[in-house]
Amino acid sequence: MEDKVINTVIFDMDGVLIDSEKFWVQAEKEVFTSVGAIWSDEIAEQTKGKTTRAVTELWFDLYPWEGQSIEEVEQAVIDRVDELIRTEGEIKKGVREVLDQLQTENIKVGLATNSPDSLINTVLERLEIRTYFQTIVSALHVENGKPAPDVYLRAATNLDSTPKECLVVEDSFTGITAGKAAGMTVLTVPDPIEYNDAKFDIADYKAISLKDFDVMNVIR
Repeated sequence: MEDKVINTVIFDMDGVLIDSEKFWVQAEKEVFTSVGAIWSDEIAEQTKGKTTRAVTELWFDLYPWEGQSIEEVEQAVIDRVDELIRTEGEIKKGVREVLDQLQTENIKVGLATNSPDSLINTVLERLEIRTYFQTIVSALHVENGKPAPDVYLRAATNLDSTPKECLVVEDSFTGITAGKAAGMTVLTVPDPIEYNDAKFDIADYKAISLKDFDVMNVIR
């Protein structure tokens, strides 16, 4: 058996650190239908984990609107999510305990997300966890967002870690794909409703929540 080499943990944000996926659905439904789109839960599911620009462009391709640019509609979604996080955002079970443990053990910790900087700041302030992260990478900082591996590779570089030394924590298939494409070990914590979906089997580990998974057992 090979010795464990993982000494770095890189977290996704939405759905991993904070229960915010419901806020994205609410904001997208409100904003896209306000400009004439016909809402579909199936379409919304397909866009889970993608960048806000990619999601907005997909809805525009399906239901082209007039009077507002793609950028303006995208920003309206972001602003609504920001509002919901500030008033209702809650940290996911087990997150603070895992972050405390990683900090105690001097494990390098990063954040890599498709969300824009403004929302990253809102989440970290709301949850009061900014100090745990040695690097924070948004899809806006790299050429391609998830499912491309760019955000994870940039975070690893910033932490002076190689891909094989990194454990990625994700909730979406899009994010898992990005982590695996980066050559990293992936732990997925999917929405309980999707837990048994076979698409998550590409991850190396799967857990109901971070409270129910011993992350330290994977490290070193």
